[in-house]
Amino acid sequence: MKPAAAIVMALLIGITHAQSPAPAPAPIPAPAPTEKAMTLTSTAFETNTALPVAFTADGDGTSPPLAWADAPKGTVSYAIMMDDPQARGFVHWIIWGIPSTESTLSAKMPRDLEVKSPAGARQGVTSWGRERPGYWGSAPGKGSGVHHYTFTLYALDSKLELAAGASPKEFKKAIEGHVLAKTMLVGLYERPD
Repeated sequence: MKPAAAIVMALLIGITHAQSPAPAPAPIPAPAPTEKAMTLTSTAFETNTALPVAFTADGDGTSPPLAWADAPKGTVSYAIMMDDPQARGFVHWIIWGIPSTESTLSAKMPRDLEVKSPAGARQGVTSWGRERPGYWGSAPGKGSGVHHYTFTLYALDSKLELAAGASPKEFKKAIEGHVLAKTMLVGLYERPD
């Protein structure tokens, strides 16, 4: 083959190859839908800010209003525990059996073991013992610095079969293996010397 013919042949092969359509790129899979993270809020304070005195032992000692959103699919009920990590996890409140149709708790929850609203909800005792069911406001030792009162909301895959008046230890054991998600709201409180 003459060199000129070889060049023409190479050009024709190159043009033909260049005109063939490129293979279609593989489709990009749609991203998997992600659930929003569950949130817990209060109209009385924002997380990591001062817990209003009304919700402490220096005030009325009543529970703050709480609201939550974006629970995961499969949530059957909710539970809330408020504790003080600086006081070795001292528990100030436990409430469970909150139906999945609820998304708020009003302020000043009664200290009854079984509450009327939300229907079916039950409360446990605090770390103070059997004589103190329901919410008892934060009461850090004077001069012990800032305490971080942690309200933890649990989305559960079942309704807990737990008797009203259960202890913090009984509550923690009952939720094992049933927590779909949890989120926290932290209120700060300090008593000066």
